Amino acid sequence: MTTNSTQSRYKITRCGECDELVSIIYPLPQDEHAECPRCHHTLSTSNRWSLHRCAMIALSILILIPFALNFPLLSIDLLGVRVDASVWEGIWKMATAGYQYTAFLVFVCAVLMPISFAILVLMLWFSKLLGIRPRNVLLFLSYIKPWVMFDVYLVALGVSMFKVREYAALQIDLYLLAFIFTALLTTLLFIKINLNELWDEFYPENKHVHSTTNDIELCTACHYSFPHSEIKRDQGHSFCPRCDSRIAIPESITLQRTWATLIAGIIMLFPANLLPISGVYLTGSLSEDTLMSGVISFIEMKSYFVAFVVFFASIFVPISKIFIMLYLLASVHFKWQHSIKWQMRLLHIVHFVGRWSMLDLFVLALMMSLVTRGQIINFTVGPAAFYFGAAVFLTMISTSQFDSRLIWKIYDRKTTTE
Repeated sequence: MTTNSTQSRYKITRCGECDELVSIIYPLPQDEHAECPRCHHTLSTSNRWSLHRCAMIALSILILIPFALNFPLLSIDLLGVRVDASVWEGIWKMATAGYQYTAFLVFVCAVLMPISFAILVLMLWFSKLLGIRPRNVLLFLSYIKPWVMFDVYLVALGVSMFKVREYAALQIDLYLLAFIFTALLTTLLFIKINLNELWDEFYPENKHVHSTTNDIELCTACHYSFPHSEIKRDQGHSFCPRCDSRIAIPESITLQRTWATLIAGIIMLFPANLLPISGVYLTGSLSEDTLMSGVISFIEMKSYFVAFVVFFASIFVPISKIFIMLYLLASVHFKWQHSIKWQMRLLHIVHFVGRWSMLDLFVLALMMSLVTRGQIINFTVGPAAFYFGAAVFLTMISTSQFDSRLIWKIYDRKTTTE
């Protein structure tokens, strides 16, 4: 809900997506949200839970995580020998088999970030009880959310089930329920925690703007709109008065960061697609698969849906993300005045689907746990795995560095000349 009124019960905020100044009701009525009238970006919402309830969800996650990560999720009967697959076992066997860097990428997204996310929420709760200002906790919490990938790992479990059934009979273990509940609770915590309200709660002295008489600045780190006169300055740089993050970073620096990580991701994507990503030793004979040949093998098994999921996450999404980012960057550099709605829709798609490319690495970790060395059938990770993981990480960083307001500046310039 939006309005142009600037009475005391309204606050002025600058949209972080299109840089529009918007007046919204503060506080919002229950179960309502305020969105930008120009780009429809959600500016504020009241459909969130209290910090106490979020902390209880985080505590439940931490209780379930040891069972979800360390205990068997799947099992196979391989020539009379029971082989179990767990998240931690797959990462450990991948690391000890000589693929430490690939194992580290999986560890970050499947173990470190989910645990850190729950711990940070609990730290916020303890900070409130102890009267501590948790500036760094709030900042870090917003940074790590895209890297918590329990939901992606859950889909990887389903893909692994189809992939391993051609080698042995598959059994689902009871601890899979713990993993599913952990993934659901983590997703629920994503939805229900409100960092904007928490910033206001921990830093009440930073008042909202109620008048447009001054130039309004926006901190993209904590989403705080404040008068230009309140900017903190140190050694020639400008900082947010609430979170001390640097603001007003030059456009050239932002574009350089985006280009650097994107070009590095493109370079990594070539060996990721050309080299084998996995291999299976069957009675001493090695059969290797690239990303595309793995999709073809699922098609030959008549697992068309699984083939589509793997192709979409491992091939279509990374390559499409590269082309979309190249197009958006070219639009900024060459001032292309195309449909702003279409450009923003492309950017939103890139942000949403980028993390799902980690699916293939999670499948590799599970397969390393299920079909290990020492058996008649052995599974091994190919050299493309690290390059693929690095490409996913780099392109995710690139999209996070891209500032959508650069596109809106071109749109504003176009509308003023018409």
